[in-house]
Amino acid sequence: MKEHDPRLDEIDCRAAKRDLSLLVDLECDDACRSRLEHHLAGCPDCREMFLSERRLKAKLSSSCCEKAPSGLRERLMVEIRRTTVTTTGVDGTTVVHQRTTVERRDLT
Repeated sequence: MKEHDPRLDEIDCRAAKRDLSLLVDLECDDACRSRLEHHLAGCPDCREMFLSERRLKAKLSSSCCEKAPSGLRERLMVEIRRTTVTTTGVDGTTVVHQRTTVERRDLT
């Protein structure tokens, strides 16, 4: 029987640690999830790192409950719709054109 090569574990751990955030964020496909779960079942160090990242995500999610100030969305949408074009002529004069697109909605 072949002797276990510890370098293989290091490679697996590096790959697992690289992809842990995908598992924490539920963004990995089934094959990736299966591979990571299999690795975590046999690797206490990576499992602890995974649990730590999951706890951190939960704390961040629960601490970000503050609502944005009223009117912020509207102010942002105005800025997004505002277009500024600056043109410099051959004689060095600068002309600034600013346009704001307003979208009106029928609220009835």
